[in-house]
Amino acid sequence: MSTPIVGRSGVVKKGGSAIGYAKGVSVSIGVDLIKDYSMDSNKPAIVEDGNQSYKVSVESMYIDNAYAQVVLTGDAVDIELDPAGSGTGKPKITIKNVVFTSWKLDQKQSGVVMQSMEGEGDDLQLGTLT
Repeated sequence: MSTPIVGRSGVVKKGGSAIGYAKGVSVSIGVDLIKDYSMDSNKPAIVEDGNQSYKVSVESMYIDNAYAQVVLTGDAVDIELDPAGSGTGKPKITIKNVVFTSWKLDQKQSGVVMQSMEGEGDDLQLGTLT
């Protein structure tokens, strides 16, 4: 039986470099459904998978304006998530050509200044670390 992965083992990378002080990451795959009916039936004439989307959001401790700048410039970056940490044979998820569409700064008197970024890529690749 496999062992569940503890979240703190994960590594989040932007363009091959670890995102410093990352607190969390969320990756999602969405698939549109193509479904249409003909006039002679109440059952779908076609049900197929459609367009795919690959969304990612990252939360990290704020260091500087680097990630805000990525949102402003619209530069595409690859985001890699190594959920089980580094090591040969461990899982790797890469979201290719992510364009970040939002950046948020959250500052409270009682804690660390946090930032979050959200975006969408054009491909998602599942693999293992080598």
